[in-house]
Amino acid sequence: MTGTNKGNPVSDRSKRELEAALLDLMRTENYAEITIQEIAYRAGLSRRTFYRNFTSKEEILEGCFDRIWDGYRKRIITEPDLSLPNITRVFFTHMRTHRDMLMIVNRHNLLPLFQARVDVLLPVTFHEARGEVASLPAETLRYALAFSAGGFMRILILWLNDGCRKSPDEMAAIVKDFLSVEMLT
Repeated sequence: MTGTNKGNPVSDRSKRELEAALLDLMRTENYAEITIQEIAYRAGLSRRTFYRNFTSKEEILEGCFDRIWDGYRKRIITEPDLSLPNITRVFFTHMRTHRDMLMIVNRHNLLPLFQARVDVLLPVTFHEARGEVASLPAETLRYALAFSAGGFMRILILWLNDGCRKSPDEMAAIVKDFLSVEMLT
């Protein structure tokens, strides 16, 4: 986020209030029609305060996505089992704790913003969890991470569209099942 008031408790509270206001407005209004003025008014703050902390309403969502990802990152870097089914279980366990917000964002077709953040944050998380992978050229790893992130985001959207009915363990089993079948060969 590019806001100028990082680490300031008053600013942090304003950011949380603006975030809550945007998400509240997104429950009933079309995202494209929500104005900065409406967000500030709903938060009980001024437009000036908004612009001290954010440059756009998309930046509010990016901050939400960064926090969601940071929580996932903290979980995954401590995982001893980094198999794809277990990563799936950890991913959906964490996303389930944020499902209300993610469902709102998905309803407005804004998960590509989350995907863009994941594209930036995943390589750092991968290196934290796995370290350097000498057996793969850097370009191959870059494409592999993009492939993996895209797949996870598509599965996340399906899961959200299905009302988050499947548990993280069921999602892990689904991934394990399709990994065991040569689907496209």
